[in-house]
Amino acid sequence: MDPVRAARGARRSLAVAAALSVLVAAAVRLPSLRARGAPAAAASGAAPHVPAAAAGVLAAPLAAMVAAQLVAPGAALWAGLVVALSPIHALASRQAAPEALLVSSLLIALRLAAALDRHGHRALAVALGLAVGGLAASGVAAFAAVGILLPVFPATRPDRRAAAALVAGVALAVVATAASLGLARSPLDYGEIPQWVPPTTLLGVWRCAGASFTRVVGLEYQLVVSHARYVLPLTALFVALMLWGAVRLRARPRGLLVAGALFPFVLGATLAVIEGHVAPLQANRLLAAMPFVALLTAAGLASLKGTRAWAGAAFVFGTLAAFLALALAR
Repeated sequence: MDPVRAARGARRSLAVAAALSVLVAAAVRLPSLRARGAPAAAASGAAPHVPAAAAGVLAAPLAAMVAAQLVAPGAALWAGLVVALSPIHALASRQAAPEALLVSSLLIALRLAAALDRHGHRALAVALGLAVGGLAASGVAAFAAVGILLPVFPATRPDRRAAAALVAGVALAVVATAASLGLARSPLDYGEIPQWVPPTTLLGVWRCAGASFTRVVGLEYQLVVSHARYVLPLTALFVALMLWGAVRLRARPRGLLVAGALFPFVLGATLAVIEGHVAPLQANRLLAAMPFVALLTAAGLASLKGTRAWAGAAFVFGTLAAFLALALAR
């Protein structure tokens, strides 16, 4: 096939994937503006949750663009739809949680990291450094930790190590400037810990990490059953699909995506032991893993062919849509 025609076809496919994912994301996030921006809220001076909802919608096409670069062009639509239908992300967007904006910021940083790995331009390194610095100063440990991983990706190529060093330098400058201005938040500051958060035990760490991973994958189990173990077969199928896609990726993108999906949980477990309570393992604090989980899921779907591809897509999106409907109806 003519390379020019193939490139045009890939751009059209990406545009379609981004448009469809935006429509789905907007359908489940933007209604919160009408519901929550009521006259009473306006009279009290409370602003509607426009930034959180808009950031939530933006995450879906960003995921499609990142998937087209890091995974495969055919994974763009799947990644966009997984993010668009993610119940935990949709709830964060509708409730004006800061994680909604941070997920979009992380996806922008992933997009810049992929572009820097391909082109190596100094401007891309500076932009990625700004994004990483913002994540590091966000005050959420998982996002700060995952942000640190991003300069490592181009640094694994010898001809990109100078650019990676520039990324790290800019990120450190951003954090130092934010700290001097009083804008940087400590990632270890959890505020007032609720009384219902139990103290750390090895069994508690295991259970809390498993329950949070189940929610990050897209299964809001607590709306149906009391424990995550009751939806373990569904979780296992999602994990199997992610592993199926991971083994078919190139080594460097596979390492980045697997590390990004696991590192927040490893860090959360470590902090839970240090802090003495399992608050660092709560699902909303581990939302930084969600974009990586979505990209691995998209990789798995994109690697399927024929009937298995349609069956896999029906299973993933049917499951996500069902749990999302339950989450929005509560």
